[in-house]
Amino acid sequence: MSARPDAGAKAQGSARYVADLVLPGMTWVAMVRSPHPHARIVSIDTRSAKAADGVVGVFTAADVASTTYGRSLLDAPLLAAEETRFVGERVAAVVAHSLADAERATDLVVVEYEPRPAVLTPAEALEPHAPRVHAEPASYIGAAATPEDGPNVVYHGTHGSLDVAEEALLRAAFMVDATYRAHSVHQGYLEPQACVADYHSEHDVRVWLTTKAPYKVRSTIADCLGLASDAVDLQPVLLGGDFGGKGSSQDAVLCVELSRLVRRPVKSVLRYSEDLTATNPRHSAEVRVRLGADADGRFVAAAISATLNAGAYGGFTPSARGPHGIVDVASYRIPAFFSETTRVYTHTVPRGNMRAPGAPQGVFAFESAVDELAGISGIDPVELRRRNLLTTGEADPSGQVWVERRGHEVLDAALAEYRPIESPVGWLHGRGVAAYSRSTAARANTSLGVSAARDGRIRVECPVVETGTGSHSVLRELMAQRLGVEPSMVEVVATPTSGLPFDQGAGGSRVTVGMAAAVAAAVEAWRRADGKPVTVEAKGPTGPPVGTDLVQIAQVAVDPETGEVDVLEVLTAIDVAEIIRPAAFRMQIDGGVVMGYGYACLEDLGEADGRMAANSLREFKLPTTADVPQLRTVLVRGSVGVGWADVKNIGETTTPAVAAAIANAVADAVGLRFRELPLTAERVLAGLSGAR
Repeated sequence: MSARPDAGAKAQGSARYVADLVLPGMTWVAMVRSPHPHARIVSIDTRSAKAADGVVGVFTAADVASTTYGRSLLDAPLLAAEETRFVGERVAAVVAHSLADAERATDLVVVEYEPRPAVLTPAEALEPHAPRVHAEPASYIGAAATPEDGPNVVYHGTHGSLDVAEEALLRAAFMVDATYRAHSVHQGYLEPQACVADYHSEHDVRVWLTTKAPYKVRSTIADCLGLASDAVDLQPVLLGGDFGGKGSSQDAVLCVELSRLVRRPVKSVLRYSEDLTATNPRHSAEVRVRLGADADGRFVAAAISATLNAGAYGGFTPSARGPHGIVDVASYRIPAFFSETTRVYTHTVPRGNMRAPGAPQGVFAFESAVDELAGISGIDPVELRRRNLLTTGEADPSGQVWVERRGHEVLDAALAEYRPIESPVGWLHGRGVAAYSRSTAARANTSLGVSAARDGRIRVECPVVETGTGSHSVLRELMAQRLGVEPSMVEVVATPTSGLPFDQGAGGSRVTVGMAAAVAAAVEAWRRADGKPVTVEAKGPTGPPVGTDLVQIAQVAVDPETGEVDVLEVLTAIDVAEIIRPAAFRMQIDGGVVMGYGYACLEDLGEADGRMAANSLREFKLPTTADVPQLRTVLVRGSVGVGWADVKNIGETTTPAVAAAIANAVADAVGLRFRELPLTAERVLAGLSGAR
């Protein structure tokens, strides 16, 4: 297997990220941020800051474009104008010759605030006379809410019939009705959000940004600042991790505006304390699950109600509808199904996407409810799942019918590989199971350019950002396979947005299927052109829906004296189609499981009183190599994939069920159900103490 194109530079330390970029005459930006969750801005005095050494300019909302931005819902201002809506919101921007000068000058900006009542949870925000986070949320461009939804609702949507589901639940022999709570966590990328903007003229704007969706950001910048789309050119950069957190424009629009005002390149690199407390972490959620089964343990109905905390602005997700996976129960046969999702404005940090958006919250709730139903009915949790897993030809609760369903095969494979692990003396041992199914992306639009390089190799121009997953390596393998040459004969080159027509952006487990479609079109066009350079656009995948079935088994040991949870092993069984790069494929599985483990047991932003207390990686507690449990993987081969490459999703598939499997294992160990994450020693000990 050939080395990744970015491997050498990263290993040698010569790989360049946005923070490494230095342009002639470049200035630095530091932000003045609100200390209040909600306050009226009475006045801002910038005179002392403007007179400070090295300062080029100090800017407030009165100085910059009065526009709002977002990925599709445009509700966030460049700088807070009349009021601030969350702790950490940008109130003023200082531009100086050095970062040190800029940061010193922020302390000289005097802001007078008048604190106002704040709504810090969705429950508070949905009260009849609650303070409004936005005066007219339905008036924003891209808004999904209507005035009838209520004053603090970003989105409210339903699927199915509540009446039908409730009627079926009344006839159920066994039913569980429980509410589960999942917290907000940061994506955990090691490279903080960063941007360099160089505004030469209204026809020539260059941007280097930590984003996985440069073409969307180009449109956002252009639309917000009244520029032609082709005037804005995002330059190719490496990303030091993404995991869903680098899909929005973040500070890019403001940086371009500041560069226009000072007529110099402008650079912004967040301190990690800022990134952890003021960017776009995963939504916290409260999910009520009502699930019923007949006397034989067959599901008869489910009604799921999910309430998500969107924070102060809703524009940091691709759609105002927000995380789509919150009610994802695609593994099971549920004849009468109803779900509703309500995304709510609060005076807290704006929420965004994180790996498998919405699914970890929803799967934690539903798979916990399945285990609770097993306890009520007296049916073994594994057997209860077996009786309700979909088979080929059956529709899932959303009405989708996949090419094949392999849930039973995957469950059997997981059980066949399961081996109990001995717990320490005096500790309680538990096993938990959870299932998850995820469709392969329905949209994966991209473009490619192919030409002959001077050294005899084939040059492939690629618009997809290398986020660290090895997507450029996959592209090289696909192109070599399609052309019938060695991968070493293919050179992959990242392009600016001016170089190719379009790319949808990395995310949604769509990159490989999209590139496979583009490779097929590019090779065909290149051969027709007799080796002359070609550029193609491709839309994929096509054909009937394809997805992946997964089962995970977690083993834990719990210390009844301290509440400590030691996750001994997470076993992942997953059905797979063709694997392009085995090492990268395994990396995606292991990385996804570790992320799910951190979410379940360790990571916590410590949200309280509208503030995120974890303002350093030491406080946030990402898993280290010393924390990671034993990981085992069972690949259930023979699945049907998409297109000529016969591939399907993996990147976001292994994270969502981990927390549920661990929670079920803890309940199995201690005989007590925990319905809130994370499963810290403090929370478990408090539960055990209350039960004694």
